[in-house]
Amino acid sequence: MIVSNFSKFVEWAKPVLDFAANRLLRLGVALLGFQITFHKFADIGVKGFAAILLIVILTFFVVRSSAKFFGISPELALLIAGGFSICGASAVTAIGASKKARSEDVSYAVGIVTLCGTLSIFAIPPIAKALHLTHRIAGAWIGAAVHDIGQVVATASVVGGTTLSYAVISKLARVVLLAPLLVLINVKQSNSREFKSKFSLTTWLPPFIIGFLAITLLNNELHLSAGATNTLINISKTCLSMGLFAMATGVKWQQIRSIGTKPLLFGLSAWAICGAFSLAIIRLI
Repeated sequence: MIVSNFSKFVEWAKPVLDFAANRLLRLGVALLGFQITFHKFADIGVKGFAAILLIVILTFFVVRSSAKFFGISPELALLIAGGFSICGASAVTAIGASKKARSEDVSYAVGIVTLCGTLSIFAIPPIAKALHLTHRIAGAWIGAAVHDIGQVVATASVVGGTTLSYAVISKLARVVLLAPLLVLINVKQSNSREFKSKFSLTTWLPPFIIGFLAITLLNNELHLSAGATNTLINISKTCLSMGLFAMATGVKWQQIRSIGTKPLLFGLSAWAICGAFSLAIIRLI
């Protein structure tokens, strides 16, 4: 009865849900620019940013290239790799919107990166304490290895001390790399002849990522109050949540089952391996 009524609601609200899944999702990604403040990156330093950059690059290519051994489609592998390397569900939805990925692939990838990010809240703090990591090292590791910003805050808060400040800064350094990653993905997958004949800025850079860059620059120029910034960040989260919900309504359980359990096993394996080498790079650099 409930399922039947929900199906009728989805059918009735399809135009609104389609709007949310497309427009609101992209708007939410663009508004992520309000999380970026350049002056905070001075605390990371050149070596710190180099470590974050190396971790993002290795995570993306290791996850994507190893997916074929699990029999995972290149499209799903791309989404999972983006989510692991940059900013979890936000990166998955941004890449999915840019490449017009199937809704079931996006939903599965979001589920995997969310699960692994949540596991980090319980796994990383005891490991950090067992290894006697300093707050600086632990925070940098959490910011570099945990996916969504909420999970980063939760994990760092469990460790305590000044871990949270270092974790948030490291995490924001990863978020900044979202736009360059999307440019590289679009450049690699664009047809060269089509690009030459129909050149435009949006061939490489989707409009909502141009918006992300513009908002980032605007945010650093305007110096908005903390209250205004938090409000805009909450609007971004609301748009992303509504967009993901709308996208999820179009996913059928049979479609998820058809993907199989291999992506889940792959995600858990990649989470453990990427977390280990992220810590190794942080401690080394």
